[in-house]
Amino acid sequence: MARWRRHRLAGFVALLAAGSVVLGGCHDEQRLRERLEGPPARLPVEPNQPKTPPAPALLDTVGAYIAPKLYGPMVTRDWPLVTSRVDADADITFRVPESWAGTGKRGRADHPDGTVSAIARATQLKDADISLATYAAQLADGNPLQQYSTSDGHIVYVTRRRIELAATEPDAPSQVFHTAAVSVDGHIVKLDVRYDDTLDWRFGDLAQGIVGTLQVQRTDA
Repeated sequence: MARWRRHRLAGFVALLAAGSVVLGGCHDEQRLRERLEGPPARLPVEPNQPKTPPAPALLDTVGAYIAPKLYGPMVTRDWPLVTSRVDADADITFRVPESWAGTGKRGRADHPDGTVSAIARATQLKDADISLATYAAQLADGNPLQQYSTSDGHIVYVTRRRIELAATEPDAPSQVFHTAAVSVDGHIVKLDVRYDDTLDWRFGDLAQGIVGTLQVQRTDA
């Protein structure tokens, strides 16, 4: 009887351990999917990071935005506009190739085969809560940052990062995000161009060209 109880107890412990591993993996995947698909997180921008990384140090290392050779201003200026509303006084716009679906005023455009999407939206963060430079530093998470000025003088930070959908699974799919962030009327706004990591060779330069087209447009202009 004692041996049977010991075997039963050992089996129960093993079952609990296996269950915790499975649930832990599911939790990681759910958390990361919420981070990708859900509304932008409030402070801190990324989990387990301080609210105020050293923005002055960031400003010493950020570089000037350089457009890819194939998608420089002479090319992108002829692309159709996509518009996203920030508030009653301002929109942000960006440009995508003419073949993309969804150009217009809904803040999103997609590659014809659905493999790449570009989405612009105002986050829940205000620059009274966190400066744009600090937000960009947290968003980049150690990846290089670049910047450029819009035609009306707004500063735009640009970064590229790779995000795994399930950090606990080495073979899990991952996506590449090219992101441009700007502060408009106190709202932090971002443009994400995203695609599967396996397609980086195909869309990396194109995505970098798209994030370089972000502009601020006054609605009464």
